[in-house]
Amino acid sequence: MPSRRQLLQASALASGLGALGLTASTVQAATSGPVYAYVGTYSDGGKPWRGGRGLGVHQFVVDSATGALKPIPGAPPAVASTGDNAKLRNPASLARHPTLPMLYAANEFEAGSVSAFRIGANGALSFVAEVACGGKDPAYISVHPDGRFLFTANYASGDVSVIALRADGTPDADRAAVVYKDVEACGASTPCKPGADVVPAAARSHEGFATSDHDGPHAHMVHSDPGGNFVLVADLGLDRVISYRFDRSTGVLSQPSTVAVSESSGARHFIFHPNGKWFYLVNEEASTIAFMRYDNRTGVLTPVSETSALPAGFKGTSYASGIRMLPDGQHFVSLNRLHDSISLFKIDARTGAPTLVREEWTRGNYPRSCTLDPSGKFLYVCHNKQGDNVTVFRVQGGDVKFTGQYVAVGSAAAIEFSR
Repeated sequence: MPSRRQLLQASALASGLGALGLTASTVQAATSGPVYAYVGTYSDGGKPWRGGRGLGVHQFVVDSATGALKPIPGAPPAVASTGDNAKLRNPASLARHPTLPMLYAANEFEAGSVSAFRIGANGALSFVAEVACGGKDPAYISVHPDGRFLFTANYASGDVSVIALRADGTPDADRAAVVYKDVEACGASTPCKPGADVVPAAARSHEGFATSDHDGPHAHMVHSDPGGNFVLVADLGLDRVISYRFDRSTGVLSQPSTVAVSESSGARHFIFHPNGKWFYLVNEEASTIAFMRYDNRTGVLTPVSETSALPAGFKGTSYASGIRMLPDGQHFVSLNRLHDSISLFKIDARTGAPTLVREEWTRGNYPRSCTLDPSGKFLYVCHNKQGDNVTVFRVQGGDVKFTGQYVAVGSAAAIEFSR
């Protein structure tokens, strides 16, 4: 008989709670059977921070007792090419279909594309299709909880794309991706200027030199809200979060509203609290967490506070990256690159305000993203650039502890799971 946690996880999937920072597979009911893991990588250098040492999409089976990632018996270590044997180029962001055995990769290069893979009975991937996303360098991909559309955040071109999916989960090649420009959502042809600075003076006391790409729009994440009625975009170059009303039948984004974070902070990734009312945004260059209240009727965000993700007394440069809610709903984690740490935050049960509790070394270099496995027992941290590995942490209530498990993956960027 399913446990209470299993029933709650199944309910979360039905409600489309992928936006909580839990992947689609994470909130599946924890039934028996093997769990498979897929690691997206940078397989084509091009830019110094990419590394380019990955083979494509690496595939593993998960040891449920230790969290270790092991080769899938009889399967190649990675899917390295498309149907015409062209090399997969930087499949660095991955997303699972909420109900079908399909995996999608955003291929981060100038032309920009999405690759679709079918997940076999043994967990091995088979390439199905590749379609253009209509933007340049898609850095993030997500699937709407209804499973009829997927989204990409196109970093270099500063826009987001909506791609229709057929009933079998394959991209609809007969319908071109629809692209929405971030600056148009702001009602301007030039980069939007942030509003009032909400950062307390102490929030940036580390005196670093983390600055980049404030020359125009750079969409870094796109994801629907928990109810699936709005789609939100974090734009690093504009220092803004854009919220669109989403038409679930047509895939049209409309009625954008925007909210500014502090100037040059670099809005990157976000999560929702399980109550759907509290929103946490990691700012890459300020290394801060912006806490906002969310109105799920209007899609409007209201800034409340901004808190440092670095330890008190730290001086120097660091770039914040991934963020995930922990299963207890009372804590979340974010990542720090160069400081190479996991920051653990406690959420005030009454106000939602986050407080930094402590940091944990990631056991790697330049952590890009982190993801929970379907059981919620393990947190996986992907290190690209010079790290070239995935490290595994056991989740214990509101804390994480290193398991001793390292997995060698060249230029590891993101991990996704399937049961």
